[in-house]
Amino acid sequence: MNRDRAAARHAAIVAFVHDLVEVSLNRQLHAPDKDFVQESLRRLIDSLHHCEELGVEMPLQLQLDDRMLHYDGLPLEGPSLQAAHLLRQCRDRGVAMLSFRPQLNVEEANRAFDLLLLDHNRDALRREQRDQALKAFGIRNVGFTLNTPADPTNRRSVYHLGDRTASAVHHYQDLAEALQTNHMLAFRDLDLAIDEAAGVVERTLADFEEPSTLLALAAQDDVDRFTVGHSVRVALLALQVSRHLGLDREQLISIGTAALMHDIGKSKVPQEILFKRGHLDEEEWRMMSQHPRLGAQLLLEQHASIDPCTIGAAFCHHMGPHGHGYPRPALPILPSGTSHLIRVCDVFEALTSVRPYKKALTPLEAFAVMFRNPADFEPDWLRKFARTIGMFPTGTRVMLDDGADGVVLAQSNDPSKPIVRLLAGADGTHLADNEPDRIVVGTEIAGKTRRIIAISTHDRVVDVPDFTAAPAPSTPHACLSEQLARDAQRVGAPKTAG
Repeated sequence: MNRDRAAARHAAIVAFVHDLVEVSLNRQLHAPDKDFVQESLRRLIDSLHHCEELGVEMPLQLQLDDRMLHYDGLPLEGPSLQAAHLLRQCRDRGVAMLSFRPQLNVEEANRAFDLLLLDHNRDALRREQRDQALKAFGIRNVGFTLNTPADPTNRRSVYHLGDRTASAVHHYQDLAEALQTNHMLAFRDLDLAIDEAAGVVERTLADFEEPSTLLALAAQDDVDRFTVGHSVRVALLALQVSRHLGLDREQLISIGTAALMHDIGKSKVPQEILFKRGHLDEEEWRMMSQHPRLGAQLLLEQHASIDPCTIGAAFCHHMGPHGHGYPRPALPILPSGTSHLIRVCDVFEALTSVRPYKKALTPLEAFAVMFRNPADFEPDWLRKFARTIGMFPTGTRVMLDDGADGVVLAQSNDPSKPIVRLLAGADGTHLADNEPDRIVVGTEIAGKTRRIIAISTHDRVVDVPDFTAAPAPSTPHACLSEQLARDAQRVGAPKTAG
């Protein structure tokens, strides 16, 4: 019971920090009084109250470094993945820790973000004027601990990540921030920064010839501003397949950039439609389905030269192998190999990710849906994708037969036996100092051969290989055809006798 309560508290803290990051992203784009800012602030306050109800120590304190948010000295990798802008603003102001009291309300929280995010308040938190600024802004329930040596602080020491994990977080943040920047530029009708996005892809490839570590991190990204997390995951999946096929560096950069930018047209879809949690009516769906055309038009209108693969992927990523799907072109079009690959990655990511209106399918369930609908995909690219990604893709949370929890780090030669990083030992116990934290499933270690018995998603545990209940989307995801959506519902439906 204590373990379950501790897990619930940790999940609540992670949810609060995800909401904190989402508010900061909304404040970059909208005025403080806009509906999207107000709604995200209300969710933040609700999350803080939920933490208090579960017994999280108040005030809730978050430690900060250049690339990561921490709680109780331990890194919060998932919420940090899209927090680069917030962390940079805190660093520029010398803030080492943020504290939140449960008496905080929406209006005060909004004023606190004025201090943290607005350029003209950059010096307001300096030691000699911090107290005066907090009083002037009416801030009593948000604390700002500075990192200067003279500052007395109860800040716990920050846990330091291994070099490889820290570098992966750094590159994921850069990919997410490059995409956020381009969506904001498109939203404001400004020229896009495509070269910067391509440069981030190139730097990522230079450090990570094998993107598996980044894919494992991607599974923790739960912030969906402008579908940034979705597009980063699609890009990483496309790079994983392309690298496995032996494509050269220039081809990888081209494919990675095209995949990263494939949904840029969504910046032109009204946000009340893009982030609607309920069913889309016919007119709303018509507007949503225009995003491939809008994206291609945005890219064609740029003053800079754009790789045709990027334009083609934006326009064709909802088309099947023979050009069916949407949008309907005026003349017959056959999508390129890059577009075919991104189409497969796009649907797989959509099926396996949780959304406000749907639960996530497991990778095994997603493959079942996709292979039942071969007309939606170029068959050779679908097979290449399945062989590369494996039965348990990188980032999948799994349970082993001894009760240990883990996350898939990479694939082995056998698609059913991936390399797993252990998050907890047998029956959920802490790993002993002499116990390995990485194993190849099916390999004997200390006389034991472990196997995967279940997959964990955000909200359920699914036995392997059986499928269990997963309610279907209340409205079709933009990545799914009607037949794919029906099959996703069929796969996720509860089993009945006979």
